[in-house]
Amino acid sequence: MELASVGYFIKTHGVKGQIILKIEHQFKEKDVKVLFIETATGKAPFFVNGYKNNNHGLIFSLEEITSVEQAKKLIGKVVFIAKNILIEKEEEFDWLDYILIDKSLGEIGKIESVSNNGQQLLLKLNYKNKEILLPLVDSFIEKIDHDHKKLFFNAPDGLINLYLSEE
Repeated sequence: MELASVGYFIKTHGVKGQIILKIEHQFKEKDVKVLFIETATGKAPFFVNGYKNNNHGLIFSLEEITSVEQAKKLIGKVVFIAKNILIEKEEEFDWLDYILIDKSLGEIGKIESVSNNGQQLLLKLNYKNKEILLPLVDSFIEKIDHDHKKLFFNAPDGLINLYLSEE
């Protein structure tokens, strides 16, 4: 089984040996049955009784750890899990300086910035001295020419004109 580091224990919680894991890499908590902790002889398995979220990370209850004294010995230790439980972070593509060409209006301009509104990525451009925000949605992308840094786009009817008509 291939293991991956997900964080480290930062402090104890309560009086029954619970311990808080500071998360550095996202993973599917519900799928974690065992945590591996680096020891002098290698990575030792610790079976999970339960977990819950808190402001600092995840509070774990481990079968083998039943006292604060035992939990304190794990503070600072790096924690590993099975690599297949990790949530792979999608690598964000850098759209800066790509020229957006709309199917109806032609060349709109260079993409100045990209932001995430929680639902989708938004491309910010300047067109006819107006700031334009366009959602980067697969269905609006006609073609991408990476060699010439061009994004061929089909914005919904009237979307770009909405920005132009604002006073």
